[in-house]
Amino acid sequence: MLSRALCIAARSSACQNPWRALYSVRHFAASTPRVRKELSAPLKLLRSVSAKGNRSDAWAERILKNRLRLFVSSAEVRRHAASVGIRGKLFQELSRRFVQLAMDGKVQGCNAKAVKEAYNSEEGVASVDRLLLSHFFQYAVPMLPKNIAENIQSLKQLSDLRYPSEWFPEARQMQRNIILHVGPTNSGKTYNALKRLAEAESGIYCGPLRLLAHEIFNRMNAQGVMCNLLTGEERREISPDAPLTSSTIEMANLARPMEVAVIDEIQMIADPLRGWAWTQALLGLKAKEIHLCGEASAVPLVKSICETLNEKVTVHEYDRLTPVKVLDRSLVNDWSKIRKGDCIVSFARNFIFEIKEKVEKTTGLQCAVVYGGLPPETRALQAQSFNDPNSNIDVLVASDAVGMGLNLNIKRVVFSTIKKFDGMENRYISIPQLKQIGGRAGRFGTTYASGEVTTMNPGDLNYVKEAMAAPIAYLKLAGLQPTVDIFEMFALQMPNERFSDLLQKFEDFASLGGTYFLCNFKDQKVIAETIEHVKLGLRDRYQFITAPVPVKTPAAVNAFKEMAEMYSNMEPCELNQFATLPKNPPTTPEGLKNLESTHKTIMLYMWLR
Repeated sequence: MLSRALCIAARSSACQNPWRALYSVRHFAASTPRVRKELSAPLKLLRSVSAKGNRSDAWAERILKNRLRLFVSSAEVRRHAASVGIRGKLFQELSRRFVQLAMDGKVQGCNAKAVKEAYNSEEGVASVDRLLLSHFFQYAVPMLPKNIAENIQSLKQLSDLRYPSEWFPEARQMQRNIILHVGPTNSGKTYNALKRLAEAESGIYCGPLRLLAHEIFNRMNAQGVMCNLLTGEERREISPDAPLTSSTIEMANLARPMEVAVIDEIQMIADPLRGWAWTQALLGLKAKEIHLCGEASAVPLVKSICETLNEKVTVHEYDRLTPVKVLDRSLVNDWSKIRKGDCIVSFARNFIFEIKEKVEKTTGLQCAVVYGGLPPETRALQAQSFNDPNSNIDVLVASDAVGMGLNLNIKRVVFSTIKKFDGMENRYISIPQLKQIGGRAGRFGTTYASGEVTTMNPGDLNYVKEAMAAPIAYLKLAGLQPTVDIFEMFALQMPNERFSDLLQKFEDFASLGGTYFLCNFKDQKVIAETIEHVKLGLRDRYQFITAPVPVKTPAAVNAFKEMAEMYSNMEPCELNQFATLPKNPPTTPEGLKNLESTHKTIMLYMWLR
């Protein structure tokens, strides 16, 4: 049914028209403000970036004092405390004493350093409140009635994530060899790892994107090495005896013993949402050799983790194969200076299409577009059209999606802005992200053997220069997420709690070692609220809330809710109940947006089926 709904052969013209290109989802299943003047000095700009490590102690101290003043009166804090039995006069007395001690610096772990480490821009001060709440519970336990204290101690024990290596006893019985391949963009760091994988009697590739999993799947089979494909949305079995599997990182098979594993983009182990999948693969894969590919920023963290496992780490460092330089001049907002081979980077979907229109109108050059809302297959088609010297596509207009997963022949990267809206405000893009995007300029073995980077806005150029030249910022923590078994034991202590509240309480009570952090449950809590009314067992509910639901796409969220309800009622669930494709490609921005939404619903259905 699914293939009938989606399978239409791609036309070559789809590569030239992004609306028509997005329409090629039908064939899938078959196969910018100025920087303020006072911040224009390069070093000052870098210091202004809101990365955790760059926040000042004075800033953290102000945040800490402010949240402590509001702690006793916070309705959210009171609610969490009451849920474990600390309420009324007991809460008032204990919370006031706790706040006073913390203000005086007498609560261990309640300090500016802890605030800087705990703070994340997505949650804002809520992340600091959670830190304080955790310390409050720890402070309060000795003074609580026995039954309440025992309940809190039990919850803390069940949410103890300090020793995640013990979750994978079979991997601990092996003496695995860890090989790190690190270097900047376009350094060939993945080449040797994939070469070793192709030689192996058995093995797996684990990548961050479905697009990359497809690329390795196709490459291995083209070389005559049988390789199966496994992603959340798709499973292709070339042969049950195929020695290799190419998969997305979350789908990595931890039960299968193998000779070689390749984990790509290892620096994503520190990602606040998905980092747990890289940690899980590093700790749990039963492979004699594990090749980790990515940025040098991950080396100390990986070494620290592997030291606790008594596993040897070998580091291979790679230099960039082609030079890249930041130009001394911007394009001074003159679109007529755009030329063939340019990639113009913007971080908003609407601006991407505005830029495309400006460039085509001003220069006569034709543009392809790449951004996160496009299906991976459409992105690949647009990239192929841009790379093809015989096509009529001259320029690429792209979001940060260009930084990973696509092979591109780019001569010059032009940043139209250096800020991105993060859901709350426009923030400078991080230095590693800017380096990764800028590093796409110049590609070994193409006509663009050297690369250039510049900006449209003169005020942005200093930041780009300093960021591209900035030293490596080493990662400090790896992400974790509880297994379903751990979460089930935790949930059994509070059988009447809403699932979203269980997730929140797990965050409140979780204990982590110095090398790890708990990945953000923000989206999962939203998803859990959406299906709270649906009758599901705990394990089924946990599976549903880990689905890749695009929470900012209402049509997909509504479809997800219906899918959960139909599953609960044991009703047949067919794709055509949730997604209807138009007969013709869209010709308006609104039509394109609707088709993007439909594609997300289709992907969600494929993941859940």
